[in-house]
Amino acid sequence: MSAKKILVVDDEKECCRSIQRYLIKRGYLVDIAYDGLEAEGYLDAHGYDCIFFDCDMPELTGIEFIKAIKKKNPEAKKIMVSGYELIDEEFAKNSGADIFLKKPFSLDIVNEIVEGV
Repeated sequence: MSAKKILVVDDEKECCRSIQRYLIKRGYLVDIAYDGLEAEGYLDAHGYDCIFFDCDMPELTGIEFIKAIKKKNPEAKKIMVSGYELIDEEFAKNSGADIFLKKPFSLDIVNEIVEGV
């Protein structure tokens, strides 16, 4: 079985890098992007099993990015991440995300999600 492919999208670069390092150590293939437009380009070239993305990103919002995922990589699990108080699980699900993660979160939760995909 091949390694799961993960995309992590967040304008907080250290957040992306820490998730990437953590998941690579567990044997996953992980790409990172720092804005929605860059991430949309990755969707054209790669089929991902799981995509973590911030709701509030430059160039393309999380809501707009969900539409791109549904069009270009519909089988991927969509995990919306946000630290904003007004964004919650109900908002994320109504926007088309499969899972919602509230910042800050533990990397163990990230691993549980990926293992469940």
